Amino acid sequence: MNEALKKGFPPFTDEQSLRAAIESVCAKFGSVKSLRILPATREEGLQCACLLRLDSPAAELALKSSLHVGEFHPDIVFMADVDEKWTGQRMI
Repeated sequence: MNEALKKGFPPFTDEQSLRAAIESVCAKFGSVKSLRILPATREEGLQCACLLRLDSPAAELALKSSLHVGEFHPDIVFMADVDEKWTGQRMI
């Protein structure tokens, strides 16, 4: 999923742009029912943990198998890279 978010999108500097990109990528599978974006810091740089649910189990299964994302039951979970200018929440 992180790779899909890197293609065709500018670096994410705020939660609104990241949320819009996630919804855009997920649109071919189904609509986003819920999405939580949580700050995370890793050696690779700034990232956000994204936990989402789609409108149906079939849509979630298609997304997971196509974009190789994991599950943190009951949510789909993946990490998204964000720009160093990120204005959203940060881990302290």
